[in-house]
Amino acid sequence: MPIKSTNKQLITDFIKHKKDEGVLSNQTIKNYTNIGDNIPFNILTTQPTIIKKLKDLYKNLNTLLVNLNLVIVVRKYNEKETDKLIKFRNSLRDTITKKRKDDMGDLNDDLPTYETIKERLDNLQGILYIVNYLIFYISLRNADINLKYVSTLPDKLEENYIQLNKDKITLTISNYKTSNKYGTKKIIISSEKFINEFKNMNLDNEEYILSKKDNSKISNVSTFNEKILKLSIDKLSQKLVKIYIKHLLKENDFKKLEEASKNRGTSLSVLLTSYNLMNNK
Repeated sequence: MPIKSTNKQLITDFIKHKKDEGVLSNQTIKNYTNIGDNIPFNILTTQPTIIKKLKDLYKNLNTLLVNLNLVIVVRKYNEKETDKLIKFRNSLRDTITKKRKDDMGDLNDDLPTYETIKERLDNLQGILYIVNYLIFYISLRNADINLKYVSTLPDKLEENYIQLNKDKITLTISNYKTSNKYGTKKIIISSEKFINEFKNMNLDNEEYILSKKDNSKISNVSTFNEKILKLSIDKLSQKLVKIYIKHLLKENDFKKLEEASKNRGTSLSVLLTSYNLMNNK
């Protein structure tokens, strides 16, 4: 059997088992399936071989880590050794964390101020305003902005949705990184400008706020992230969240800090650590 077919069967069996246990979110299942389709070596081969091939294939450390995670969980399910892979993963995570902190630390003096971003945002319109508002004020992850406009929520929540009412916007985020831990998120936006800018988009029912040319969903994570990057102020993307969080820390506004961490589906301590702000005011 060809390598990709073998891997696909291994991953399909793993997903089915874990899905029956209710421990995988729909987003995780999609990610595992997409990643597994592109792994060009046998997942059950020797650990040193896997480490070498992953290093050769993926120069981006985050991409390497994502692929490595899938290999580990599938091997564990098939009762194959993972000790060397786990040791490699721990080292990789440490490297990524250090790099992220170094990068964020270097940006402390270079990032625009909260007041500058607020002014820039106030002057935006349409999808530019919508995307930057969702990142800056709501602190959403990029993937959570992949929103489908619906007049009525479906019985089965499989995506992330945006609804328009008379005096508010409701976001229903059910398909996200930590959904198994935090459940479906409901976020209410009452900003008059946000509501008006959204109305002016004139979306049809079940249309995505960002889509391909044929109006279909942008399912590829890298493509969607690139789209968000281009639309964000000064291509800051998720760095806008850091600017907002730093402002809230300075103002000692812990209510909004808790809201931001809840909106991202994480704890406040993890949020501050990830942006290298644990002792920064």
